[in-house]
Amino acid sequence: MSNFIEKTVLSIQSTFQDMFESDEIAIKDGLMQSLDTRVRLLSILLLIVLCNLSSSWQILCLMVVYSIFVAVLSKVPIKSYIFRVLSVSVIFTGIVLIPSLFNIVKPGNPLIYIGKNLYITRSGAISASIFIMRSFVSLSFIYILILSTKWVEILKAFRYFKLPKIFSATLDISFRYITLFLDVTSNMFLARKSRSVGKSKGKIERRFVASSMGNLLIRSEYLSSEVYSAMIARGYKGEYKTINDFKFDIFDAVWILFNISFFVVTFIIKGGKVWI
Repeated sequence: MSNFIEKTVLSIQSTFQDMFESDEIAIKDGLMQSLDTRVRLLSILLLIVLCNLSSSWQILCLMVVYSIFVAVLSKVPIKSYIFRVLSVSVIFTGIVLIPSLFNIVKPGNPLIYIGKNLYITRSGAISASIFIMRSFVSLSFIYILILSTKWVEILKAFRYFKLPKIFSATLDISFRYITLFLDVTSNMFLARKSRSVGKSKGKIERRFVASSMGNLLIRSEYLSSEVYSAMIARGYKGEYKTINDFKFDIFDAVWILFNISFFVVTFIIKGGKVWI
């Protein structure tokens, strides 16, 4: 039980540490940080769309290199970036794609024989690799956007593009509640650990976990009302004010022209056969 409590507290503290590190990266003097938030958000979304429209593995490989290059210039920690993006795009996505590799699901020319009538097809392997690369590039750009941009600036950019106020308000309040509940949970488990001596019996351990879950649910209703009241008292009306106002300058124009030129050139090189 003590080990369970300690792991939970450390996991929550690790989450808060990631939030603090994200804020520190967002104020660095990097490539993405120097762009206007509106340009940053729009360019990332367009890059993700273009990536998922591409059916050429050569172009996708180029975009993988491009995303890593952007991450380096944006001063994103490369080890953490590679580990987190690969763990989702390769491990989890790869597990989902395993059935599509075999001739039972996707018929085609044999590539690797597993049994007499079971083998991995060439078309299945190519399709899976393309899907994984799409996933890697998409997650890469999303990860770069989150680390290089403060959450409140992203919400403000959403409002600039005329997204419904209820959409941005729901995201904002959800983020605040999640942060608050993590803090409450951490305090509950830390208080329990500080009052524990020796080993606890299994019945007591299960009772504590059940009571903690119930207590958190009960407190969540009260805390949600308190948080919303505090936001209203501080002048919250669904709009987001930041220290830095949006400002479009020459560097934003250069970034847009560079990305347009990059994809036009790659499209011409592939003879117009880049997209599905």
